[in-house]
Amino acid sequence: MGDRNQKNKKMNRILALDVMRGITIVGMIVFNTCSGYHYAPLYHAPWIGLTLADMAFPLFMFIMGITTFLSLDKYGFAPSHKVFRKIAGRTLGIIVVCWLFDWFGRSLFGFCYADPSVPFLERLWHACNNLEHLRLSGVLVRLGLCYGVCALFSLYVSHRRFPVLIVAILVAYWIILLAGNGFERSAVNVLGIVDRGVLGVNHMCNDGGIDPEGVLSTLPGIAHVMLGFWVGSVLFAGRGDGSNADRRLLFVLLTGAFLLIVGYLLGLVCPVSKKIWSPSFVMITCGVGALLLGLLIYYIDIRGKGRGFASAFRVFGANPLFLYLLSEGILWPLELIKVNVCGGEQDLWGVIFWRGLVPLFGNEFGDFVFAMLNVAFCGLVGWVMYRKRIFVKL
Repeated sequence: MGDRNQKNKKMNRILALDVMRGITIVGMIVFNTCSGYHYAPLYHAPWIGLTLADMAFPLFMFIMGITTFLSLDKYGFAPSHKVFRKIAGRTLGIIVVCWLFDWFGRSLFGFCYADPSVPFLERLWHACNNLEHLRLSGVLVRLGLCYGVCALFSLYVSHRRFPVLIVAILVAYWIILLAGNGFERSAVNVLGIVDRGVLGVNHMCNDGGIDPEGVLSTLPGIAHVMLGFWVGSVLFAGRGDGSNADRRLLFVLLTGAFLLIVGYLLGLVCPVSKKIWSPSFVMITCGVGALLLGLLIYYIDIRGKGRGFASAFRVFGANPLFLYLLSEGILWPLELIKVNVCGGEQDLWGVIFWRGLVPLFGNEFGDFVFAMLNVAFCGLVGWVMYRKRIFVKL
């Protein structure tokens, strides 16, 4: 009976991690599904600052660091052809999926908005021939790169030295920001200069002169995932015997509080910004991530509560990237399908929002309800996949 209890504790701690991952995916869907009238906290900060919407993606990256530890722990972090294939396959897989998703979206909209008098095959060719505008960066590209580098570091660098390496990366990046006008939203920002030089203007998202998922800002992203990995290494290493569980939970909570305090103090001299992924942003969001994970472990595992809550979010945590992409792709037909309303043409999104939700709920709450409808649809798909044991690994 004792062994079974220890096994259940082990599984529940991973359940808490799945729940947290599901929470971040739901957040990303809500924040990205915008009809133009979000509540203020649901908008990303325009440059400097931190809002609720700025938290979801970094929390997911923090969790990715922990799951990287869990996935490679079974191999003992020993370099081998099998491990290299696993790391390379996942890294390239995530990046290629991002590029294909962007290419398909551009092709779809290009074809649907093309002149209908042009022959079908010609329209199709011109719509699909859009590689000169393909974005080379992106959310999934950053996830793939940061995972790959962190995973390789875990094979060759002692995990106890990770904090030193993390600090070194963040300090070096801070120096780059200070020396290269990194906190200015202008064309002279070193981040934008590097992005335009490496990616090219046509292959980047130009947000105030820089790409939010650009080249140099991937460096603190790597440190971000490594922080999650290090927390995971302390929390889950040797977890099979169930020993020191309370001490590990206390470590997570204290680490979260420490990172949060240090990040806030650092923010006094190093502005907090998701756009440039500043070091203070890394510290604060990882601090929040560690605290949230610790609270979920305590609530779900130790107290054994919130099973319904856990089950709902675990659906999203089981297929996180697939459901994230689904939430983006399901909006495409709503923009492309046109219907005649009161003698005029309007897309289906506008009909649902302006003629269905706004009269009932108003602009802001109507926007939120629309986002939650997207969450509900993706959750239903995720529930079916979970029940049928379908897990799309990216």
